[in-house]
Amino acid sequence: MRACSIQAIVHRTGTKDSKRDRQRGDDERVVYVLVNFRPALTNKNWRMDCGVAAYDNTFGLPPFFPTRLRFEDYIFRLWVQQDGVAAAHVDAAQTHTKSAYMRNSPAAEIFNEELSNLLKRKIKSTVTRLDDLTIAFDYDGEVTAEDADQILAKITALHARAVAAAAVATTASRPERAEELRPFAASLEKAFYSFEPDFFLQNVLRIVDDVITLIKSSLELWPTLVEIGYFQKHRGGLPRVRVQNQRL
Repeated sequence: MRACSIQAIVHRTGTKDSKRDRQRGDDERVVYVLVNFRPALTNKNWRMDCGVAAYDNTFGLPPFFPTRLRFEDYIFRLWVQQDGVAAAHVDAAQTHTKSAYMRNSPAAEIFNEELSNLLKRKIKSTVTRLDDLTIAFDYDGEVTAEDADQILAKITALHARAVAAAAVATTASRPERAEELRPFAASLEKAFYSFEPDFFLQNVLRIVDDVITLIKSSLELWPTLVEIGYFQKHRGGLPRVRVQNQRL
């Protein structure tokens, strides 16, 4: 069995800060720690939160697909479950920083997560083939009214909780808490198209269709790109440039 990936399972944590500190994006810090971690070899669909990756690319790298919904690793998590392939999870962690102004709002992140989870379920249930360099599935981008209603039911409940919590904070003389919750509730309603079922379904169908078309096109192209790379390698070698970094 060839171990094709090394990933770190990490837990993100942080400390409470003041409103002033949260507004100073340059001062934000993210801390990653290992929690209840045990190194292991597995071909299960483990979530890859962060970390260190290395590949046995004897046959070429497995496919990752481009998507604005940011779940590029999910195809790999399905691909690694085939016979003869395993992921090695080790006790390593990686941290990185990102400017606060580049981050989406919490409501936009929730919208992204809900659509990503929908697509993950659809793709996983329709996988038809796993090869060395690609994966195939039958899902064509269909989203039913029931799918949309399930998402909206979950998010409208969250919206109601935020509105109720803002009211409680106002009664308890915690205006700063209410000032944070009211904009969140408003942005949640905006991100999910005012919770209007038909309008929400229409936009989800459009987004999902674009994403699935891009994913399938990329998966069809990937083996050809690998073959071109092998052809050029045996023909005369791939282009190489020596980096002239200055020594410190």
